[in-house]
Amino acid sequence: MKITDIETIILRLPEPVLANGDNLQDVLIIRIHTDEGLVGIGEAHTSPTVLKAIIDAPISHLTTQGLKPLLMGKNPLRINELWNAMYDHTVSYGRRGAVMQAISGIDIALWDLLGKATGQPIHQLLGGKLRDAVPAYASDLTPASPEAMIEQAQSHADAGFTGMKFGWGGLGGNVKSDAKWVGEIRAALGPDIALMLDMGTPVPFEQAVWLAGALAEQDVYFLEEPLSPDDLDGFAKLVAVSPTPIATGEKETSRFGFRDLMERGGLRIVQPDIARCGGITEIRRIAALAEVRNVRVIPHCWSTDILVAATLHFLATQRDAPWQEFNVMNNPLKSSLSRKPFKLADGMLRIPDGPGLGIELNEETIERYRWTP
Repeated sequence: MKITDIETIILRLPEPVLANGDNLQDVLIIRIHTDEGLVGIGEAHTSPTVLKAIIDAPISHLTTQGLKPLLMGKNPLRINELWNAMYDHTVSYGRRGAVMQAISGIDIALWDLLGKATGQPIHQLLGGKLRDAVPAYASDLTPASPEAMIEQAQSHADAGFTGMKFGWGGLGGNVKSDAKWVGEIRAALGPDIALMLDMGTPVPFEQAVWLAGALAEQDVYFLEEPLSPDDLDGFAKLVAVSPTPIATGEKETSRFGFRDLMERGGLRIVQPDIARCGGITEIRRIAALAEVRNVRVIPHCWSTDILVAATLHFLATQRDAPWQEFNVMNNPLKSSLSRKPFKLADGMLRIPDGPGLGIELNEETIERYRWTP
């Protein structure tokens, strides 16, 4: 089998794309075509136009190559070989950031292809699933008011979610309001719902320390991204004094970055995103590093059902799989890209069992939102 084309498709909502939007206003879908007619699908999660340029770029020199020319004519079933080639031949401008995110999308598509070629779901190719479903937490943005937040939280609980996360920029505009709003959710929902707060953007260290202490009174499951992703020393100091678990990692790429988060930053919860960190191939390496350090892996997953499926296949094979993040925003790129969107059942998301990712894309949705720069 040989790769005959790597197709990059930008999907973009027609409404104005806002800088503070839900981060799924556009997405890059990747299709890897083969001479045997099989097609693997993947997605990468950052600026689609940047990703497309990285994939389509012609060769510059040995360690500065575009991914598509590099992979054309290669056997797509030799995933480890192709992953190493993509990393090695982009090392002069890659190793982290957008290049690793582009590699992620291609890697997902390669695993989908391998599953389709063998008639096996990805979790079987990874050694077999340990569970049939994973608990999902509702992942939501900051509501307009405490009243709206409580209404949304109650709606998520009524839908069957046993965990939920709000934020991405905090809640009430400052850390004291953040703590107050979380307290109001806890009072409304009771003690049995796992609550998480996503700061998304950093706050001063002293405020992060105060907030972590205040959130412990509400039994918050974790406080996410209270500091800059590059402030490893700050994370180490915060983790050392925080009674609330600290989580981060959605902006990190590669096992080397996550090694530093765990060793220098002292993180006990890391959040790799399969569409950013290096794909299924790389998140398995990250998980191995985490397991020997007793660090929990709770993947970031805020994109289409391609990423949801990839994350579920990964979590199906892990000894520890506490949560699957589930974007609950009303977004057609989330709700209609797959012909059979993932649905919550008894607070869980079931692991797909079809070949590869086990999902089929909705071509009508692709054509409706296809965008050309």
